[in-house]
Amino acid sequence: MRQFVWFSLSVALLMSLVLVTHAQLSEKAQLGRELFHDPTFKGTLEPKKATGLSCASCHADFDDVAEPDGVIRAGHSVVGVPHRGEAKGGMIKGADFARAAGGGGFCYEHFLQRVPGNKVNPTAIPAEHAEALMAYFEAISGDNKGPQFTMAMLDDDAKKAAGEKIVAMEGDTTKGWELFGRACVTCHPTVRKAGIGPQLVRSRAPRDIDKTMSRWATKIRGGGSLMPFYASDILSDQGIADILAFLRAEIESTKK
Repeated sequence: MRQFVWFSLSVALLMSLVLVTHAQLSEKAQLGRELFHDPTFKGTLEPKKATGLSCASCHADFDDVAEPDGVIRAGHSVVGVPHRGEAKGGMIKGADFARAAGGGGFCYEHFLQRVPGNKVNPTAIPAEHAEALMAYFEAISGDNKGPQFTMAMLDDDAKKAAGEKIVAMEGDTTKGWELFGRACVTCHPTVRKAGIGPQLVRSRAPRDIDKTMSRWATKIRGGGSLMPFYASDILSDQGIADILAFLRAEIESTKK
């Protein structure tokens, strides 16, 4: 009985701390928090352009290195964004960094509205929304500089080379199934069901499975269209090889 009471008190204390933290958010930071989790961006995106993705689809708004939740997100945590000073491998920096919501302006156009990557204007995000997101990032970051990483933007040749290296590796189907569940289901609910991303395994197997695996390896590591890239510090080459082994097995099963 005492253990139950102690557990209940601990849970209540934890919840109260969470509520206090949220209660301490300024009005602007609270707006930023809501924008971060809302694929309609508080109803400001045109329905025909919205992809269904939100900032939270690819980024954690907590320190997921110190407190991992098991989800593998394509992007790094936004904790520490105000301390970084640049985004997209240095493509967004200086005065544009804050105006582009620490890089969020790129995602706002590309991932939330399908604007092609080469036509994105990171500062096109409404100024009040950029300010709100930065206020939220500052509130949740404090002195925490977040994960330390180097953003390497791969060109087409590097993407192809990375894909070729990965498909040459042997993967584990069991590990691949687990990783698929942790990293892919946001856009691919199951291998046989389309979501934001396309259906991966169809009733008829592709003519050239090896070519399909190579294309997928390149996309996972290098990104493409709405597909975000997974950096090597987030998903290793072996991890991608495991996912591909799982997908290959699922495709092969359609032949039986």
